[in-house]
Amino acid sequence: MRLTRATLVAGGTALAALLLSTQPAPAAPPGGGCLAPGQIGSYLSKEGSAKATFSPEFLGELNRAGIRFEALDPIELTDGGTVARMPIGERYDNIETPSGRVCYPGGFRLINEETGVTYEIDTFWVLFAATGDSKFLATPAVNGEPRPGGELTMVNFSVPQALMPGNFVPHNGGIGPLKVILRLDRGWAEDLNKELGTSFHGGAHWADLDIAWRGAPSRPVPSGTSLGMLGVRVMSDAIRGGGGDALPMPGGLF
Repeated sequence: MRLTRATLVAGGTALAALLLSTQPAPAAPPGGGCLAPGQIGSYLSKEGSAKATFSPEFLGELNRAGIRFEALDPIELTDGGTVARMPIGERYDNIETPSGRVCYPGGFRLINEETGVTYEIDTFWVLFAATGDSKFLATPAVNGEPRPGGELTMVNFSVPQALMPGNFVPHNGGIGPLKVILRLDRGWAEDLNKELGTSFHGGAHWADLDIAWRGAPSRPVPSGTSLGMLGVRVMSDAIRGGGGDALPMPGGLF
C-alpha cells in the first residue's frame, strides 16, 4: 500500500493530535541513549544530512559578548562559523523507547574569552510533537561539570511548520524540510546569560534547519503511544509517504 504525502501527513497528524491530548509527557531517560561506535540505531532514515544556518541575531550577540563558538564532532562549523553541518542516520542517531526522544551525538562549545568560562553541549535529544512545541533538549556542562539544574530545553520548533506544502520536499538526494525555524527556549537563554554574560531572550530566532533524510532504515521505527513516539511516527510516515519507490510504505499508519 502506498499513501500520498498529503494524505499521510494529514492522517498522521490528526491521529497523533487525538492521542497527544491523553498521553502524559515522557520522563527523561536516565542518561545515555546515543550509539556506541559501530552500532546501528533505530532511526528515521538510513543516512542523510542536516544544515543549521544561525541567525544574525544569535551570532551578533555572541560577538558582542566575546563568546567563541565551536562545534563538537560530528557537527562541523562552515561558512565562517555561520553554518553547522552534521551527518544523520542510523549510524549516528537513535530513537529511545518508550520516550520516543531521538538521540543525536555532537554539539557545541561556547567560551567566554574574558572570563574563561566554557559551556558545552556534547549530546542532545529531539522530542517531536505533532501539535504544539517540539524541542531540542540537553544537559549542558559548565567548566566540565553538568549544570546543577540538569536537563533543559534548548530550542523549540513546530512539526506542522516543517511539514508545510512546498517546504517538506525532495532535495539533497533525500526528502525533508527546507526550513525548520528554531527559537531559543527561555530556560536556555537564561542559562546562557547566567554563565556567559550574554543577553539572549526566549523566543529569539536561533537558526534555520535544513534536513534531508535518505533511504529506508535497516531497523523499523518502534511503535508506542508516548508523546515522543507519536511525533516520531508522524515524521517517519511523512518521509516514507514522500519517498517514492525507494521508501515503500507498509499498510497501516501505526
